Amino acid sequence: MHLVNDVLRTKNMIELLQAMGINLEGTEMVCNNERVIFNPETVKDGEILGSALQKLLQKDTKKPPFKRVTLANLIAEDIAVATSSDNATAETHKKSCLAILGVLETIGLEETLDKEQEYFEIKFPSPVYAPLFSSLTYKYISIQDEKIIFNIKEYLKDHKEELILIDSKKPYLFAHSESFESKKIFYAEKKVSDDTVEVTPFFFVPSSLTPPVYHFNLDTSDSMGTTDSMEGTRLKTLKRSVIQFAKALFEFQPDAVINLSQFNDTTKNVGVYRKKDIDQLCDDVNKLRATGLTCLYDTTLKLLSYLAKSNQHNNVLLFTDGENTVGKSEEQIEALKLAISSLKKGSPLPLARNKVCVVSYDVNQPDIMHEVAELFHSSIVKTQTVDFTNALSKGELQTLAAVRELLTCRIGVVGNSNSNMQLEEYVLSCDMSGQFTPLEPKLCKNNESLSVTIIDGNGKTLLEDNKSLAEKPVETVLPGSAKVATQIGVFSYTDTKPKQTDVTYQYNI
Repeated sequence: MHLVNDVLRTKNMIELLQAMGINLEGTEMVCNNERVIFNPETVKDGEILGSALQKLLQKDTKKPPFKRVTLANLIAEDIAVATSSDNATAETHKKSCLAILGVLETIGLEETLDKEQEYFEIKFPSPVYAPLFSSLTYKYISIQDEKIIFNIKEYLKDHKEELILIDSKKPYLFAHSESFESKKIFYAEKKVSDDTVEVTPFFFVPSSLTPPVYHFNLDTSDSMGTTDSMEGTRLKTLKRSVIQFAKALFEFQPDAVINLSQFNDTTKNVGVYRKKDIDQLCDDVNKLRATGLTCLYDTTLKLLSYLAKSNQHNNVLLFTDGENTVGKSEEQIEALKLAISSLKKGSPLPLARNKVCVVSYDVNQPDIMHEVAELFHSSIVKTQTVDFTNALSKGELQTLAAVRELLTCRIGVVGNSNSNMQLEEYVLSCDMSGQFTPLEPKLCKNNESLSVTIIDGNGKTLLEDNKSLAEKPVETVLPGSAKVATQIGVFSYTDTKPKQTDVTYQYNI
């Protein structure tokens, strides 16, 4: 189970690149862990895109190297430095492999990128070639099932500074995410008049080094003993899903803590677990039994009380297959409304830092439960399966796994005299998932500068940066050169694509 939020990272990267004037028309783009992968329509499109990215990622006067290669080139490089257990025959085997590779390249290599976009695969036209290639030990190549497997993921780790265009029928342009992340902040500029430009800063939100506390609140009422499918009871399916998600969380955040509780007639704490306790967690989950009624409201009220007092980041998954059946619901709803009102009047930190995802199996939850979820900018997911790892859409499990932080954003515009700074301060709540996030745009005059400071909820400064906005000289445009004129901004260009926005929550101070 992959818990890095590549859906959010991809969406925000596309928004950033479009805002910076990078043309992605006809190009597919995806962030996959540390890889930023572009799939242009043609190699020429890839070269144009690579040149634009070089300019975007330039530091001072240094541009990242751009390399256009075929997959055969990369394989040949790896063969040339391969080793063998038999030094006497190593060079002969290398020459033989290179000769065969040349023949394969002549007849046409058919490479495919695997689903996880980590490996290129090339199938040998005949199985007789595999033993010869297997006689060598490589850094990036392996021979499996009569195929050459080239590990582009590991190759990129060793070539983080480079932009690599794979020249083939289906070209790929690879960049390492550190090329973008090391810049920390980008400034998208849009001219609004002769002396005024609108500037939108996009800053890098790092992944949190400290995980949230995860809470699994599980409905173990009598109805969870119902058999709905060939897989057994609802509770049996839920147990499997909980264990799978817990293992994935510990893989994603090795220092994570998981609190497990159940509710039926009452709410009961089951245990607190770290990665070393995974066997105990599995054992305790498998011991859960379906019995009793559903004290949903009392469980939720206790949860709100806990979150109001906690100074930690808490990510809560509450699973239920029913409605509240314990106590006087009307009185409990009033108590929940009072708790919600109290939280709204208090500090914004608990509402920003905590998440409450309610997964409801085959039941429409009442308005009060929706109010609870929405209070923490979360949602209620109604599902037709008890397996919540399948029920939650792509990106929702990743969102549940990520820390959410309340960031203080200070943006100031300074004139030539460095006096009378126009300072705006507000707070922004967003997931710490390694994505670029836009700040509010600011209008600046020529030769003014923009100051940006980002501070996390603990008072730690994540970013301090200044951007000088010197007036740009107008370039000479040859008569009839409309294309050039458009590129340098003499003719305006309007993007007709709908603007994509990050899911963030802003509070003015």
